[in-house]
Amino acid sequence: MKAGAGVSVAAALSGCIGGDLSGGGSGGGSASSESGGTTLDIWLSYYTEGETKRTYTDEIISQYEEETGNSINVTGVPYTDVSTKFQAARASGDVPHLVEVMTRPGILAGGAGMRINDAFQSSKLADTVSEKVLRGHKVWGQQSTGEQGALVSVPIGFRPYFSCWRTDWLKEANIDPAEVNHKAGSLHWREDIPAIYDKLKQTELGQKEGHFPDTTGMKQSDEEYMSLYGPQHGGSLSGVVNEDGTEATIDSQSVRDAVQLQKEYIENGYFHENSINFGDEESTTAHWSGQIAVNHIQDSTDLWGDYLEEQPDAMKNGAYTWGLPMNAGTKAALAWLPGLGFIADAFSGGSDQEALETAMGFVEWWVANGQRAVQNAKKLGFVPVDPNLISQEDFFGQSPLHQEFWRGAAMKTLENFESSVIPAVAGADAITYDIPRSMHQSILGQGVPVEEATANAAEQINEVLQRNQGGGGNNSSG
Repeated sequence: MKAGAGVSVAAALSGCIGGDLSGGGSGGGSASSESGGTTLDIWLSYYTEGETKRTYTDEIISQYEEETGNSINVTGVPYTDVSTKFQAARASGDVPHLVEVMTRPGILAGGAGMRINDAFQSSKLADTVSEKVLRGHKVWGQQSTGEQGALVSVPIGFRPYFSCWRTDWLKEANIDPAEVNHKAGSLHWREDIPAIYDKLKQTELGQKEGHFPDTTGMKQSDEEYMSLYGPQHGGSLSGVVNEDGTEATIDSQSVRDAVQLQKEYIENGYFHENSINFGDEESTTAHWSGQIAVNHIQDSTDLWGDYLEEQPDAMKNGAYTWGLPMNAGTKAALAWLPGLGFIADAFSGGSDQEALETAMGFVEWWVANGQRAVQNAKKLGFVPVDPNLISQEDFFGQSPLHQEFWRGAAMKTLENFESSVIPAVAGADAITYDIPRSMHQSILGQGVPVEEATANAAEQINEVLQRNQGGGGNNSSG
């Protein structure tokens, strides 16, 4: 995605929230548009990430409005502001119909999200969305409502994590790209990676001050990586809590092994020495400058969109090659779920059938159409919710670059990995971001043993879960 005027390169990255490029209003409740159709209010966080995404979305919405006579009011709300702004909107009784919940699914808890299973099954989306893509939304539905199989959100795309390697580092280390990219399959954190990183450390690039093979993310706003590493080690597919959303798993042996790996890799010089202050933005800018050889803490949208727009010549000239996520015995890795949560109060708890049908119809119109799915990939970097489109649509294979990225790393990740997700529970911001950050600080800054630090973190997470227990709602559309 291209940074607009006055927007820094870092702000163009998805983990960084970007500016507040808002448009439209945010009031809930259905209303008639001037053309006699229904008006929907939608909050989109990606809308704040730069002019490219905003302009494309405006074009899509204008096309929808022209074709249907309905109206869509979009408000851009930066990802880190969603929770507080939504709480204020809910308290005032002025909530939007739909909220993008990719990084803040916890807002759906406490009765805020509406059960939409019937409406979803009646739409073309049910026949279009891959079960692998839908699985994470079912986890969110179960966690936010307490009902197994409940849906309170629908996907508009898919953003899996996989790895991106600099070919100049690989060449210096005499490593064939096929040894690390999608052709190699998933590399094991313990059995494969140390030997590769040792070779990278011995290169001319690797010997430079401030250069490291890789990095990890422990910055507070990027602490979702526990939902990447824990599942890779065999832990819960919802990271630091179980899939029911009822108990902490950050003190499980799987997550402890993952945290221990992070610590050892920093100590061994495999991960950047300042990883405690790194997230995806820092990793990506260090990757662009050649300070690290591989970036594994970035998702497909930014590995495609940001790299192509900020590093176009490097991308087209073979400076990068893409591999599957690493593993530690389990083929699971974090995926962002670009999705829209249905807010119960805005639909009068499900009784406003006209607004509900319009909302589901809008998502269906936008996502289920193959041509628009390709445009979503081009402009937003979203992997289609129907991964079959990657092999069917010409765009995804129009050049060697496209073939390697989309039909190589992206498709093989979808085929071979289960997606893990951050939790959609009340208090999710503290559980996903604040508590793991304090845990990492205590380990790296105070020398607290991993077992003790994870036990402390689990106690804090369980306190949050217990404090909010019983706050879930059962709003249903039928």
